[in-house]
Amino acid sequence: MRYSLVPILAASVFSVSAHAGFVEGLAAYNRNDYASALGEWKPLAEQGDARAQYYMGWMHDMGEGVKQDSGEAVQWYRKAADQGYALAQINLANAYTTGQGVAPNHKLAVYWYRKASDQGYTSAPVNLGVRFDNGEGGTQENETNLPVYRNIVTRDYTTVQFTLGNLLYNNGMGVPQDFDQAQQWYRKAADQGHPLAQINLGNMYINGQGVPRDYKLALHWYTQAADQGSAYAQNNVGNIYRKGLGVKQDYAQALYWYRKAAEQGDAGAQTNLGLMYHNGEGVKQDYTEALGWYRRAADQGDSGAQYHLGLMYSNGEGVVQDYAQAAQWFRRAAEQGHALAQHNLGNMYLAGQGVPQDYTAAMRWHRKAGYQGDAYVQNHVGNLLFASGQGAAQDYPEAAEWYRKAAEQGYAAAQNNLGTMYKAGLGVTRDFAQAAQWYRQAADQGDVNAQYNLAQLYAVGMGVRQDFAQAAHWYRKAADQGHSMAQYQLGLMFARGQAVASSGH
Repeated sequence: MRYSLVPILAASVFSVSAHAGFVEGLAAYNRNDYASALGEWKPLAEQGDARAQYYMGWMHDMGEGVKQDSGEAVQWYRKAADQGYALAQINLANAYTTGQGVAPNHKLAVYWYRKASDQGYTSAPVNLGVRFDNGEGGTQENETNLPVYRNIVTRDYTTVQFTLGNLLYNNGMGVPQDFDQAQQWYRKAADQGHPLAQINLGNMYINGQGVPRDYKLALHWYTQAADQGSAYAQNNVGNIYRKGLGVKQDYAQALYWYRKAAEQGDAGAQTNLGLMYHNGEGVKQDYTEALGWYRRAADQGDSGAQYHLGLMYSNGEGVVQDYAQAAQWFRRAAEQGHALAQHNLGNMYLAGQGVPQDYTAAMRWHRKAGYQGDAYVQNHVGNLLFASGQGAAQDYPEAAEWYRKAAEQGYAAAQNNLGTMYKAGLGVTRDFAQAAQWYRQAADQGDVNAQYNLAQLYAVGMGVRQDFAQAAHWYRKAADQGHSMAQYQLGLMFARGQAVASSGH
């Protein structure tokens, strides 16, 4: 995206001592006589007049009266910027940001943006002072519909502030990542109504980056942008109400904001609206309506919508069950990196549903999903490697590593599985103490198998001191969930006098 500050073509900007040639150049430019404007401005620019240097840069940037030449434009902008001309400083910073006419350099972009923003200069608020030549980010403009003369107002340059926030927020953009500085610059722009700055400031409050996490303030800034018509912000407002983040959960409000964004074509909101109809959240469950919204988002390439379409075809919800269609939608989402779609596509290859049975392909998709960090999928990959003949040779060490990845994220089933690997010495050095630790983490989350396994360790004193009371405690926890072997072992403990009845049993 190329963007440059629109020049202010008003003779009243300059003092009465301004060169007559400069004023004559303005008059010529305003009647689209670029050759005459160039004739007046070029000598002045070569003599060091910063205003003329800026407009020489602009004309080369836009190709007005000369061949378009971004490199030449940058040279003129730099001459004016070095003299403190704020508009040239901004356009020079833009060039360093986009790499047009000069090698990208975000350190220098930040430097020049700060120089301009610190001045508090006068500028024309046309499209927030920025021209987006390809229409991205604002209404596309051309010279024919720009007003010839504009009222001059004093204001902070919001897009400069927003861009500074972006450069300081994003790591690896040529300057050290600095959330505190980023939120300050976003706030300056957000206070002046810049919707993208309002959204990004909201994001920082959601994530607690540079500011304390505060869902109410996130909602405030998202709503500011949503009220200006930003579909992305409207979707975010919907998310906050749907999840009840900092506010009372309110499906009606969530539906309202999702629908506003969805009707503008926002794929994320269309997916979320489909989810609410799919699950019957705030509305009567309606698979047909859900299917319609998913399709609209999926056709735009939204991987979440494609995944949910795959689920609907797989489960026969609102459509005739069709595994081939399910596999197609899962594949489209999987190829975009959607972890659960990759996992489900792997399952379809395992079962031969909608695709030919192919254990190798199944394992390939499961691994892809696991590498993305989804704990459920990582545990499943471990299970496949623990067994044999399903697309991968039995590999206990690799299975243990996959279990560990999931276990360290707090996934209870994986913690239990990793405990079992340590107990049996499969893929890891046998370590009963480690087994007990992992079993306890899973048992504390209510995992029935881990509760039974932990009870066994206490009963015989493996990895922990033998403790019949603890053994009975954990057997009872598992027995209460219907674990038949735990019920049997608890019965034996009572028969042997190793357990006592607790109140309520």
